[in-house]
Formats: sequence, C-alpha cells, structure tokens
Amino acid sequence: MSSTKKSNHLLKMIASRSVQKSFRIELYAVLFCCMLTGCYQSESGQHEELQEVAIGVTSTYQGEAATYIAKERGFFELNGLNVTLKENPSGKISMRDLIDGVVQIAHVAETPVIYSIMDTSYFKGSGHPPFQIFADKIYSHDIQKIIGRRDHGITEAEDIVGKKVAIYQGTQLDYFFDSFLLEHQILNSEIEIVNMSPEKQIEAIKNGEIDVSVTWEPYSSYIQKELGENAVHIDTDLTYSTLWLSVALNSYASSHPDILAAYLESIKMAQDYIRENPSDAQEILARKTNVPLDVIESLWTEIDFELSLSERMLTLLEDQARWMIRNDLADTTIQNMEELINFGPMEQVHPIGITVVR
Repeated sequence: MSSTKKSNHLLKMIASRSVQKSFRIELYAVLFCCMLTGCYQSESGQHEELQEVAIGVTSTYQGEAATYIAKERGFFELNGLNVTLKENPSGKISMRDLIDGVVQIAHVAETPVIYSIMDTSYFKGSGHPPFQIFADKIYSHDIQKIIGRRDHGITEAEDIVGKKVAIYQGTQLDYFFDSFLLEHQILNSEIEIVNMSPEKQIEAIKNGEIDVSVTWEPYSSYIQKELGENAVHIDTDLTYSTLWLSVALNSYASSHPDILAAYLESIKMAQDYIRENPSDAQEILARKTNVPLDVIESLWTEIDFELSLSERMLTLLEDQARWMIRNDLADTTIQNMEELINFGPMEQVHPIGITVVR
C-alpha cells in the first residue's frame, strides 16, 4: 500500500470509530512523520502545512478529556492542525484570552459566556469583538459539588451560615451556588465568601483555612478523598446541567471555517477514542489534571463526551441571562440566544448532534 493510500486508509478507520491495537503501530508511524515534517497528507494526497491554532483550555476540568486525548494521540495533526494548548485555571480566563487575541478557540462554560455579553464590566473595557458558540462538547448534570468539614460543625446546608466558603467567582459556580442558597433560603450576607481557584481550595480546606469548598469535578472528589471521614458532601436537589462550549470570534470563524471543522473532527475522533479506550483515556486525564487515577475512574460515568448544539444549551443560556437580570448583574440584554450560534462547523462534521429547533 502506498504512503498516500495508507494515510487515507488510517484516517477512514479512525473516523469510523475503529482505533484498534492492530494498526496502532501504523498510526503512530504516520503521526511521527507528521510531527517531524510539520505537514500532513490531505485527502487529495498533497502534502500540506499544518495550520497553527491556539486553544484555551481549563487544566482543572474533567470535561477537557477529549482535548487532551486529541493532542496526545495526534488527532489534531491528522486533521491538519498544529495545536497549542494554553492551560488556564478556568474558562473565564480562556474567554478573556479569546477576546484579547491570545487564543483562537476558547473552551468555556455557559456562565462566563453570559457574563461577557450582559455585563460590560466583566472584562476590562466595553465593546469587545463579537464571538460565537460553535459546539458543546459534553453532557453532565453532577459536576459541581459543595464539600464541608465535619469538624467545623458542618453536617447539612444550614450549617454553612457564618462559615468561610471558597468559590471561584466569575465562573459557572456563581450560578450553581446562588441557586443552592436560594434553595435553602440562605442569604449571601450570612456567609463569608472567599474567591479561590479549585487547586488552592484543596490545600485550604485540608488546612482548615476555609470551612466549605464550592468547586467542580474532579477536585470535589479529590477533596473528599483527602478529608476522608471528615468530608461532608452537602446535598442539593438541584439538577444543574453543565455545558462545555467551543467559542471563537466571529472574525476568525468567518475567515477560518476549515480550521473550526478540522478542530471538531479531531474532538469527535477523541470522543470516539474515549468510548473505545476508557482506561487509556482515564490515565491521560489523571496525568494532565494531576488528579489521582482512582478519583478519575470513580467519576468517569458522570460525563458523556458528545458533540452537540441542543435546545438544552439554549435553555440553560436563557436561564442564566434571566438570573443575571434578576440579580442586577446585567447592564445589557440579549434578544435571541440563537444568534450566538454558528451551526456551520457542526453541520459539516456531526449534523446529528444539532437538535436546536430552527
């Protein structure tokens, strides 16, 4: 088999969800050549330069599994991309990097997206360039958790009154925690809020510097493991779905539609790989997030890795927009959430994932 036919053959096998041990040696040989030469073999058989793209990712988030796998297993290169991952502590930093031109694609939850549109003070200066959502990469409804220290007198929700509560502000946790407080009729003024990243919360609650951690997986389970029997998971009746959106500036998307499609094809390959090779995917995520493997394994079924643009996404965005208005956090409004969405790349790569009624 010629090198051109072999490359095309491998691409088709991977795209059809058949990453198998029998041809991994061939796959890695092709990838190694790609990395050495800085080019890839297109469907036409022509050698083309890899296209550079920087992606803002959240290094502390389980939802990035497909991105790390696409990078480590060479799926980006197979689709003609030379990807640089800029690791940030949260999606809100990646969103700011997108607006500042540091990255071309940002991975971000729904709350920073709504903040950046409806609160002009969220990022310094007003009138930032318009952006668009072109994919959601996960489905989950149990990512955020609230963990307290039993020896600090916390056994149930009402016990957090008067306590020091750590939360990473400006992220999806704002909406989640505000809904939790409303559920239990607790006022913000009745607790001491500390703005703290998920990584810092681990040591802070271990050392007793804070009483309660409001964070996301895998760090909430990591905290529970570190505290052992002293950890209290404060239950909530909330069923809060989480989005993990792919966002680009309008100007970039209009001039680089091929890159957005290649990026989505790479993520889709990685999601297929996750389903077929869960053990390897878990090891990669544990290494990249610096979280123990047994913690990652215990959480694996809590996230479905699937590309989509759904009515669920629109509903959650609209709910959070109303939440901002209700809490006087907004200085502008959005008439139609669907105007934020670019359906083009998903229509090309994974049209079955589009369930928005248009």
